[in-house]
Amino acid sequence: MIPFPLSLAHPRTLKVRSPFPTKAILKGYGLLCGVLLCLFQPAQAQSIDFVDAKFSVQFNNTPTDGANFLKITRDHHRYDVDFELDHWLASASQKATFEMDHCKVRPISYVATSKRPLKEETRQTLAFDWAHKKAQYKSNDEQKSFNLDTAVYDPISFFFEARCDLMAGKKQFSYSLINKGRQNTQTYKVIGTQKVKTGLGEFEALIVERVRDSKKRQTRLYVAPSLDYLLVKIEHQEGRLLNVVATLKSMDYRLTDTSK
Repeated sequence: MIPFPLSLAHPRTLKVRSPFPTKAILKGYGLLCGVLLCLFQPAQAQSIDFVDAKFSVQFNNTPTDGANFLKITRDHHRYDVDFELDHWLASASQKATFEMDHCKVRPISYVATSKRPLKEETRQTLAFDWAHKKAQYKSNDEQKSFNLDTAVYDPISFFFEARCDLMAGKKQFSYSLINKGRQNTQTYKVIGTQKVKTGLGEFEALIVERVRDSKKRQTRLYVAPSLDYLLVKIEHQEGRLLNVVATLKSMDYRLTDTSK
């Protein structure tokens, strides 16, 4: 469930007429990719065969144009996740491969790319070598190695385990992940319930908030127990410059029973 840590973007990064900072758009979509993955983690013995989902996104109360989709495929215990954004001001993608067995997730690889007008494409990768307990991080200008002595995740795979914890009734949970060349711990807690209107109808949802040191940044996830704990909405506030709201618009998916 949480996404990718956002940093405050400068509103004049590009000389392009737009109501939104371009860099903030990319960072906001990065956040949304991660949390929207929680939509489709299977309940109990029900595992995903495939998912093809589309969602709407608002920046500062204004709908955005462009294609925003999420695809998930499964081959036994191996999952491939592909998130794509194609916006007139920016494009971005995040892809991850991981294994999951009985709600225990082991990441294999992660790739994130982004492109802005008049800028070179940025790219970061993570490769997990569990046999040697090492994770290798690479970006355009940096390389790092991380130890895998305990459970560590990429910005996508940990969401699948987080949803399992929420379904188990936990009210607060923490995960260690590697993102943008840094390893940190992210903590979430359930703070209440609220009815949420979506393109699929209205649902009673749990409000799950990320615990942050800064009061200027707030991330809330709305998870519907009646929809097998699917994430139906996310809100993120980044100071006074950026407010992002994402809502599930449509999806096609199939589940399969892997308990036998």
